[in-house]
Amino acid sequence: MAIGGAMDHEDPVLAQEFIHRAGGASARIVILPQASALPDTGENYVRQFLKFGAGQAAALEFRHRAEAGTAEQLDLLRKASGIFFAGGTQMRLAVLYGGTRLEEELLAAYQRGCVIGGTSAGAAILSKTMIAYGKGGPTPREGMLQFSAGLGFTDKFIFDQHFRQRDRLGRLIYAVATNPGVLGIGLDENTAVIIEDDRVITVRGIGAVTVVDGRQISNTDVAEIEKRGAVAVSNLIIHVLTDGCRISNNEVFIPDKLSESD
Repeated sequence: MAIGGAMDHEDPVLAQEFIHRAGGASARIVILPQASALPDTGENYVRQFLKFGAGQAAALEFRHRAEAGTAEQLDLLRKASGIFFAGGTQMRLAVLYGGTRLEEELLAAYQRGCVIGGTSAGAAILSKTMIAYGKGGPTPREGMLQFSAGLGFTDKFIFDQHFRQRDRLGRLIYAVATNPGVLGIGLDENTAVIIEDDRVITVRGIGAVTVVDGRQISNTDVAEIEKRGAVAVSNLIIHVLTDGCRISNNEVFIPDKLSESD
């Protein structure tokens, strides 16, 4: 469950969705707050998840790579039904976790069916290749972003957050043009995608999710452009999806809002 940042804690639809999928009143949620520079981030998330109905919640509090992967941390992850990454700076997560026992246990938890979620930087880190840094703008341009290794819960998607709020369409198109086998997922704030088995995508929240599909690209000059020049891409497919919309087996479903209101 990837969230675009700025979660609304007054109307906690997304937090409650995550709790529900993690087991509701039986949920055992582990929070990883390291992307944030604020010392009370983990504690705040623990309070929020308990308030919104989780059975148990705990934060793994550490700030140095050498502290990752203690026996206590691994035990909590093995018992977790939901693991949630807070927002901040995604490179902090890649540097702290990469190649550690903690990273191994995170992937093992996912493989056994633990629900994985994250907001903002915590969404970016979920994919195998992540957008580490970049500039906004509507036009894809050479060198407008930097990739880094994410945690690799999926290799089918790449996530970008605060999407419309920070005008990030150009960089997501650039990301997909250079990696046309993945789907680019642009997440508006307080909006989420729920991905099941890398096949079914469901949108929740008040904003939109922009899906950039490059699998049908017929031509692009992305490999030839230099010095921040504009990039051309043809036959790119873009979907803009809102709450309740779904993609299943490459087919897009948009709910009939008129029928719902009737």
